[in-house]
Amino acid sequence: MFNIRLKRLREWRNMTQKELGLSLSFSQQTIHKWETGTASPDPDTLIKIAKALNVPLDVLLGQSNVSEDSAPYQTSEDYLSSITQSNTFLSLFNIDPNLSQDQLNTLSHQLYQVTQVIVEAYQSK
Repeated sequence: MFNIRLKRLREWRNMTQKELGLSLSFSQQTIHKWETGTASPDPDTLIKIAKALNVPLDVLLGQSNVSEDSAPYQTSEDYLSSITQSNTFLSLFNIDPNLSQDQLNTLSHQLYQVTQVIVEAYQSK
């Protein structure tokens, strides 16, 4: 599962294996091995891969209902929407993981509104 997700997410970001490898200080051959399932990264490297691909770790590992086939984040609200649908976020805040899509959308919108208030407080006027 990880190897398939890695390849799809890398392609989704329009990155070559070489580009991803360079961003992580690994060779293109290492990325190829991960994508073909002949090798696996260690846990610390998994976190770095998720950051390099700008996705939550649970998406990379296939544990989230956020689809890697969706378009890249176009706005901060898109990104927050993906966060609120991740199992990690829901668990962290003890939120029922069986929320309906409408409830998840409402949660996402509320998180966006709160974030906007915080951002405005720190933006220079």
